[in-house]
Amino acid sequence: MSVASSLPKLCVVIPCYNEEESIPVLVEKLTPVLERETGGSWQILFVDDGSRDTTAQLIWDLHAKDPRYQGVRLSRNFGHQPAVWTGIQHALGECIGVIDCDLQDPPEVLMELYRKVANEGFDVVSGVRGKREECPWWLQLAYRTFYRVMNWLAEHDYTLDSGDFCVVNRRAHEALKRLGESAPVHRGLRSWVGFKQTTVSYQRPPRLHGQSKYNLRRLTVLAMNNLVNFSTAPLRLATFVGLFMGVLTLLAAGLFLLNRLVPSFSIFGYYVGQNAGTATLVLYLSFIASALFFCIGILGEYLAVVVKEVKKRPVTVVAEVTEQERG
Repeated sequence: MSVASSLPKLCVVIPCYNEEESIPVLVEKLTPVLERETGGSWQILFVDDGSRDTTAQLIWDLHAKDPRYQGVRLSRNFGHQPAVWTGIQHALGECIGVIDCDLQDPPEVLMELYRKVANEGFDVVSGVRGKREECPWWLQLAYRTFYRVMNWLAEHDYTLDSGDFCVVNRRAHEALKRLGESAPVHRGLRSWVGFKQTTVSYQRPPRLHGQSKYNLRRLTVLAMNNLVNFSTAPLRLATFVGLFMGVLTLLAAGLFLLNRLVPSFSIFGYYVGQNAGTATLVLYLSFIASALFFCIGILGEYLAVVVKEVKKRPVTVVAEVTEQERG
């Protein structure tokens, strides 16, 4: 028997952090759908991201009842993206799906993604979110703006309005596993690997239990990681800002010199030959300093990513894994 034939048809990666209320509901809704669609050839891989409640115990209890429920427990809370990436690295299946534990990504839509990969020849199928019922209007606007800016700045086709919810085949999965990212952003890397990709639109319902783990600070960090990982535009912006400031400096120098030589020519009614000028000098130097600090800040963002890559630290530290046959 080949390795491919011994693998489950679909392995679903589910990152979890303090999801003791959501897991039973998710299992109740997801398992029958998987059973019908795959004829029992499925696996669910929970990644416990250092939960402080009974999430890990629930996962291990499920595994004791049915080995198709697998678990990876991290040594502490590393964050959602590292947890997803760890699940990708540990998953085994002909197709790999990623879904959140809060049921905002419906299992029925997951099966629609799976069918497109299994039956229609797509390598990657991503879920595209419609209206977010739980989000205020300003946050929805921020989401839409971010994805469009990323698609404009990224050096590849960045999937619009798509989170981590997806299904990929073995070819795309192996390509993802080979990436040596120390600061992985799954949704960006998934679109970066290429192959034959498509999307499925769906409406995202509100959470049934608990609250989203992505607060404004974490969303900002995620957006910055996306930007510096998949676009060099900000780094190039520093160069353009420097060139622009150089041109302005030369232009201002020329105007001031002309004003000095031809007093009748004034700059906004100001004559540089007067004793005044301190305010102009201070404002001008402040503007230059602001531009320099802005450029240094952009370089700092890239340097932070470089430092992580140079250190070669693992994305997460796995504390325990359920037993699993590997074909």
